[in-house]
Amino acid sequence: NVGERLAYVETMLGDSADQHAQQLSALKAAHDKHAQDLAGVMKVHAGHVSMPERLSYLEKVLGDSADKHAKELQALKDAHSKHSKDLDQHHASVEERMGYVEKMLGDSADNHAKELRALKSSHDKHAGDLADLKGSHAGHANLPERIDYLERLLEDS
Repeated sequence: NVGERLAYVETMLGDSADQHAQQLSALKAAHDKHAQDLAGVMKVHAGHVSMPERLSYLEKVLGDSADKHAKELQALKDAHSKHSKDLDQHHASVEERMGYVEKMLGDSADNHAKELRALKSSHDKHAGDLADLKGSHAGHANLPERIDYLERLLEDS
């Protein structure tokens, strides 16, 4: 009969419609969840900088650092050069210093030689005076001889 068949089809369609409504509701819920997750991910990524921007920032920082170090290095080189020049101006060369030491030693050696000659001359003079004195005393009797002489004189008298 047609009524039974219609009721059967309506039941089948109703069940199918109920299933489709449930699946559609589940699909909408899953879609809403994915939309929320996607919004969260987009919110997190919104704070991130793009790769080219990050690379550009790193290049700028490294470039600024390299420039700064290059300037500091040049300043140190300049200061060293200035110090080296100042040092050269304030210190006598080795040759000048050796000349000064040789002059001082030469003057000192000349003075010592002159004093040594004067001492030798004085020594020679004293040696001559001593020889003369010994020669003049050669005719003098020493004390024991003089006492013997006096005793003999007294005995003879």
